[in-house]
Amino acid sequence: MSFLPSGSGALVFIAFEGQDADASEAASSLAKDLIEVWDLSDSEILDTDGFYEFRFSEPEIIRDEDGTATIAWPGVAVHRGHLGELPVTVIHGHEPGLKWREFLSLVLAEVGDEDSVVLLGGLHAEVPHTRPLPVVANTEDPGLAADLDIDANGYEGPIGILGLLGVACQWRGVRAINVWVGVPDYLADSPSPKAELALAKAVERYAGVEVDIHVLEEESRAWELGADELVSLNPNLAELVKGLEELNDSADLPEASGDAIAAEFERYLRKRGREK
Repeated sequence: MSFLPSGSGALVFIAFEGQDADASEAASSLAKDLIEVWDLSDSEILDTDGFYEFRFSEPEIIRDEDGTATIAWPGVAVHRGHLGELPVTVIHGHEPGLKWREFLSLVLAEVGDEDSVVLLGGLHAEVPHTRPLPVVANTEDPGLAADLDIDANGYEGPIGILGLLGVACQWRGVRAINVWVGVPDYLADSPSPKAELALAKAVERYAGVEVDIHVLEEESRAWELGADELVSLNPNLAELVKGLEELNDSADLPEASGDAIAAEFERYLRKRGREK
């Protein structure tokens, strides 16, 4: 069964920048690249004033070629267009810090009942940069999980904005899947093209559309070489990576890495809930 929408429905991608859902900028980078390569030029900025704590979602100064400054406030934009005959929407912006219920309503107002939604996320995890980065896909809809051969989400506990959107889509009868990539936690400070590439390939697999971003292959190789050099200069880090490689390579099943990232995600959410 195809995940692609039927009738007048659109394929909708949602990603947010922030600590809870965008490790190494994997999800937000993919959202931005999809907007560019698919030329989603019909754009709308949502009225998100009041949803942000500026200690965590800081405004940015942007300067033009003459040095003139403008201020970019955190917010959310909706980008629409077509991939061939298929309507496509990308909703991208900053993760909210306040009034999540209102924020959910604002975002879901941009999603139609016939749409199919892909929620993109990234999580720092105990995985080595030298191996394929693990991706986990799941959904709140057991029937859809069986059709796509992915996990039905059975998690209980603290939850982030993407998880809330997945549950809200299920309540509305909108088909939605969560697609998360695991990123090495010892490279937490650097954007990861390899993670974005893994997420893009998962989108192709589960959503059934081609994601043609050629530069990601080259950038991914460069990122891995840079990580190799960084690790080689730090004996403790080299030992850590060796241990992660051995753990990864000892897995008996191909899906073990996906199970590991799913378990890592649940541990992270529960820890986050206890710290609040």
